[in-house]
Amino acid sequence: MQVDNKVELLSPARDCNVARTAILAGADAVYIGASQFGARSAAANQESDIAELCSFAHLWGAKVYVALNTILNDAELESAARMTYRLKDAGVDALIVQDMGLLKCDIANIALHASTQCNIASVEKAKLMDALGFETIVLARELSLEEISAIKNQVNARIECFVHGALCVSYSGCCYLSQAIGGRSGNRGECAQPCRMKYALLDADMQQVSPPAHYLSLRDMNRSKSLAQMLDVGVRSFKIEGRLKDESYVKNITAFYRRELDKLLSTRGLERQSFGESFVKFIPEPKKTFNRGFTEYHLHGTQSSCESFATPKSRGELLGIVEKTFRNGFFFRDAWRVFSNADGLFFEGAHDSIGASVSGVDGDRVWVGQPSDDIYIEQNSKLWRNFDAKFERELKPEPTRKMKVSCTLGEDENSWIFTMKLCDARALAERRQLLKSDFQQAQNRDIAADKIAESLGKLGATNFECVSGRAKILSQSVPYLKASAVNEIRRGLAEGLESAILKQDCAVRDSRSKREILPSNFDTSLASGLPQDYNANVLNKKAQLFYKLMGVEVGEYSPENGRVDLHGKRVMTTKHCILRELGMCKRKNPQTLKEPLYLQNEETTLKLSFDCARCGMEIFFQ
Repeated sequence: MQVDNKVELLSPARDCNVARTAILAGADAVYIGASQFGARSAAANQESDIAELCSFAHLWGAKVYVALNTILNDAELESAARMTYRLKDAGVDALIVQDMGLLKCDIANIALHASTQCNIASVEKAKLMDALGFETIVLARELSLEEISAIKNQVNARIECFVHGALCVSYSGCCYLSQAIGGRSGNRGECAQPCRMKYALLDADMQQVSPPAHYLSLRDMNRSKSLAQMLDVGVRSFKIEGRLKDESYVKNITAFYRRELDKLLSTRGLERQSFGESFVKFIPEPKKTFNRGFTEYHLHGTQSSCESFATPKSRGELLGIVEKTFRNGFFFRDAWRVFSNADGLFFEGAHDSIGASVSGVDGDRVWVGQPSDDIYIEQNSKLWRNFDAKFERELKPEPTRKMKVSCTLGEDENSWIFTMKLCDARALAERRQLLKSDFQQAQNRDIAADKIAESLGKLGATNFECVSGRAKILSQSVPYLKASAVNEIRRGLAEGLESAILKQDCAVRDSRSKREILPSNFDTSLASGLPQDYNANVLNKKAQLFYKLMGVEVGEYSPENGRVDLHGKRVMTTKHCILRELGMCKRKNPQTLKEPLYLQNEETTLKLSFDCARCGMEIFFQ
């Protein structure tokens, strides 16, 4: 197995502005959608904007990955293939893909990452993706540390795992519920999120088992307390979910995981993938931005308390219990210290849950909504704050990120030599020479040297930071220069160093070896367990051919072609178990429930099948 001591913090970006913020806040890489074919149709970006982003990112050695991870129909394949060349020319470092048909096209020689939509949930599937030449494989969110370790021990590809953000209740790539209900496919980037809807839970006689709730809605992932263990089992890319999230969310969560990872790397002989140090003017705190409550989601084995049955919306941070209420408000001890106008609150009661904004605070009294409203808060409700107005104001200033450099003034027989050199592994340097014959020598060497040292070290407006705040004067003599002349030299050094960084980065990317797809020595037994029906997510002839070359005859296209009737078929496979969350686990406490059980609302009826061997469920569309 290859030894990889580089660790990546990978942040989401719905657009290039959010991506820039993520990089400044400490991301080693960002993933973003192109103009088409990304699994978030509402987060598309033009190639020209992505090109600018790549130049920005590459200054710090940060990477830009583009999600090209929908399944494609025959009419789209050629367009997607051409896009790969434009994205490579833009400077993109890798493509995140799902559709195997793309691998049979003429695509650019660019690194490929196997999307989480590929459902890499076993050693066998991981070995297959590794053999196909994927440089990074994104593992299923449902895997435990033990399962991640087993996979890492069998592959050379880099292991990427989600560490934070919203959870799909189904194994990714295995959900057809949105397609079945309304023709909006998650595998095509158009999921309508029916898993966040409210359902009744019914037994075989259509009698209510438990009150209606959001039975398929999960909490959000937060694995920050297990980063050390994830590093130790071989995870090298830590992925934050959220390509539809706003800039505040990405900034806060990125800064938080940057801080937490940095505490762990040096003690393990590991290094972050990119360069420079990030500075933010707030204290990162995940509970302050969008979340449905947190779970580590089976990282340490199958667990309960993963559900968000009460609401699919953000609950935020838990503040306490509301014991005394009045019309349009409630009492809270030291409320004036805790709340600000415009705070968003969520009240989770035993019988009802409501959301409202703070409109006024006086002593221990808190008013919500408008005076004309009739808001009645249930006593003993759990009180959550899902929008912290004060924290949002603290998030406003843009982060900064600086690369340390040394600045020196030296000389040879004919010239004074100004140098700015990176203090990281790239060790690039930029120089400016002044011919001694063109300039006067300063009469008072020490005074002139002090002014040059101070001026040359003032890099505040650049992406660099001088290690000691001042340049080192190594020459015996110094030129007589006006402050404006030294400032001009400093700007030239900084601009030249940035150009040298980007030139080196481009050369490294251009030197990559040609990728071999489906090598001649490919072991077809690796593909023997792949599905041969609609679950293979094949939507084009080239994908079908690619599977055939791997020894798999896929006889049925995916439902997105409009010819697969999903009634009576499995539309979701999940590690989530409603009975486990309700304290009714069939393995621990056999029940007398009349099965099968159903989820039902006005639009949909779903049949549940409980897979106790795998501690999960299969869901069938009725």
